[in-house]
Amino acid sequence: MPTLTIDNLSVTIPDGSTIFEAAAQLGIVVPHFCYHHALGAVGACRMCAVTVVEGKMPGLKMSCMTPAEEGMVVETDTAQAMEFREHVGEWLMTNHPHDCPVCDEGGECQLQEMTISSGHGVRNYRGNKRTYQNQDLGPFIAQEMNRCIQCYRCARTYQDYCGGRDFGPMGSRQRVFFGRFTDGMLESDFSGNIVDVCPTGVLTDKTFRFKTRLWDLQQAPSICPHCSLGCATVPGGRYREIQRVVSGVNVQTNGHFICDRGRFGSSYVNHPKRPRQARVDGTNVPVAQALNRLRDKIAGVIAEHGPGAVAFVGSGRASLEANWLLKQWARSLKCPAPVFELHPRRGRAIRQAVGPLSSHLASLRQVRKSDLVLVIGADPLNEAPMLALALRQAVREGGRIVVLDPRPVDLPCVFEHHPLTQEQILCLLAGRCETGLLNNLLSELMTARRPVLVGGSDLLGGVGLQLLGHLTESCDNDDRYCLIHPLLPRVNSFGGGLLEDAPQEDLLERLENGRIKALVCLESDPGSEHPEAGRMQLALSRLDYLAVFDCLPTHATRRADLLLPTATTVEGDGVYINNEGRMQAFSAALQPGIPIAAVTAGQHPPREFMPETPGSQPQPAWQMLQDLLGERHSVTALRRAMEQSEPRLEGMSRLQPGDEGIKVAPQDPEPVEESTVEIWSQDGDLRLLPVQSCYGSEVASSLSQTVTPRLVTPRLMVHPQEAQQRHLQEGEDVTLKTAHGLFRLRLFCDERMATRRAIVPCLPGTPLEIFVPGGLSLPCDIEGGAS
Repeated sequence: MPTLTIDNLSVTIPDGSTIFEAAAQLGIVVPHFCYHHALGAVGACRMCAVTVVEGKMPGLKMSCMTPAEEGMVVETDTAQAMEFREHVGEWLMTNHPHDCPVCDEGGECQLQEMTISSGHGVRNYRGNKRTYQNQDLGPFIAQEMNRCIQCYRCARTYQDYCGGRDFGPMGSRQRVFFGRFTDGMLESDFSGNIVDVCPTGVLTDKTFRFKTRLWDLQQAPSICPHCSLGCATVPGGRYREIQRVVSGVNVQTNGHFICDRGRFGSSYVNHPKRPRQARVDGTNVPVAQALNRLRDKIAGVIAEHGPGAVAFVGSGRASLEANWLLKQWARSLKCPAPVFELHPRRGRAIRQAVGPLSSHLASLRQVRKSDLVLVIGADPLNEAPMLALALRQAVREGGRIVVLDPRPVDLPCVFEHHPLTQEQILCLLAGRCETGLLNNLLSELMTARRPVLVGGSDLLGGVGLQLLGHLTESCDNDDRYCLIHPLLPRVNSFGGGLLEDAPQEDLLERLENGRIKALVCLESDPGSEHPEAGRMQLALSRLDYLAVFDCLPTHATRRADLLLPTATTVEGDGVYINNEGRMQAFSAALQPGIPIAAVTAGQHPPREFMPETPGSQPQPAWQMLQDLLGERHSVTALRRAMEQSEPRLEGMSRLQPGDEGIKVAPQDPEPVEESTVEIWSQDGDLRLLPVQSCYGSEVASSLSQTVTPRLVTPRLMVHPQEAQQRHLQEGEDVTLKTAHGLFRLRLFCDERMATRRAIVPCLPGTPLEIFVPGGLSLPCDIEGGAS
């Protein structure tokens, strides 16, 4: 580890570090453009010049490209370095239009900051400027090529880091153009990251264009709610409207980037049908009145029918604090403990991740550093997109990716795909079939230095994750663990599983036999989350009383006898635990309220004035639950109480929004053994597999109008062999026959998927919403011709 001196300050840094990185460690900002922490250095901009006073090669050097050496003495503010940087700044600004007053980058423009810091302030060039015709890059990205300084950050991010193929540099010298061959929406699911890395206003967020300047934007560190990875984000808004989301930085999870679903899928917060007022028996009332009514109603049901007549349902969407308080409320009433996952098979998978697998859980950072990743029963781009990006980084570092999944999996990297059916995968993990493939994989896992197994809970269930855990243990050795990265259903599924008591009887059975009279749902929609949606909806209709806490318009909120509107993630404080068991805090960026643009029909300032902010009733669910318990603690005091109650949550009260988070303590209980009967399920002629789509399958993105251009339409996908056997043609409308009814769908064929399988995306708000991911494949048939 070399020690060097920069501007009279001494610093010791890891081997292989550069002068630029050493200066950054000291807090010295060297002007730069092309360098980015996630991308490294290429020396394209020449802005980071410093003077090496003592060293093997003294003189003017590019700090991002020069390795730090023992005893080196560097100065960043010599006359030579400053003059050089001033000239570079002037060169880079030669063709810039100087349109800062109308540029969306104003206030967070690195070009402004670095040009001033380089000393350039007077333009000497008086000739004609280079100009371009801008491209239409789709509904998400706006382009203003005349502002480009050719730092190549966008191309390096889109092509090199994210694996995109339809955007890059074209031309030569000062005529380099960054774009596509033709106009059109960028294809990559990570396209929005080029907005974050662009140091100028060339590439900006089109959905945020001309809305708010940075200094007027209300922002706070948060966590993306769309999947279980727990990526760091920074949502921002104004006038009670969420207007944009940018990537936060957490090297343990997403690093510096996020997916487009996390970036552009936040407009559900502004949804016009979102619950914003408390409602009792169809009448809008104040929140306090609704809470009193709920307390009295639950007490009445218990007095008449006993504590067992009231059931509580938590959620992987709700914060850890809210779920814990729901559990405390149920305990205070002597009612059965809450159910935190309505889908029995998903629930068993979560228990495996929280319990037996907890000592072997891998972070996304460890996935990025792995030399062998075995992806079993998972489709990363659709279920957890940033995992797909992590897999690409593993391949870029020389790693190998092997995928076992029946779906036509896409990844932004080279990988080996074995299209095995769900049953074949479970048999393989149990050692009952495909022994040649299993032996080869075992051999590779044993010799790998940093192996990671990725397991999809929807496809594998509790049985599959249990078998995956046995596989990791068998591949451990004295030098390293074989780690596992399970994909869970929701952002806080791990938190719900950690709070859950011993497994209970299926809620649906208790509802159907009439033992439950009142049901309290915390940010949960039983009618769309249980695998037997039809039966669940019928059972809910027989309830005497349904109370719902939620921030989204769902089936449950529409039919609730009592509704309490909760705040969204961007409107409240809380903690989520991601799929690797990492507790992360988020804080409120906005106060709840109907956006001014909606209240005033687009007029501003408002033409009407009132004592209360319209739509300001939503509160964080944990605050309302504290009111029901007769408590009123700060969020810090609440977290201390949770630490005392749940030893695995140690450190929760020290969490700060925007930090790396703290992993929960691993659990070392008796193994949670699962029945293996599902492994031997009948593998019939053709079976239906409902799956998640990247956009529109989870409830938040399905309610986000911004991502509409990326939504898939209801469709049916089969292997070409299956279509040929039934004399069907790709693109024709066919009839899918299932136990849930008949469905008219457009047929698509893909030879990369498993045979004897039909795949449909689960899409709320369409006829396919009755299919819920996470179950075993279902018998089905397909017919062509008229319905």
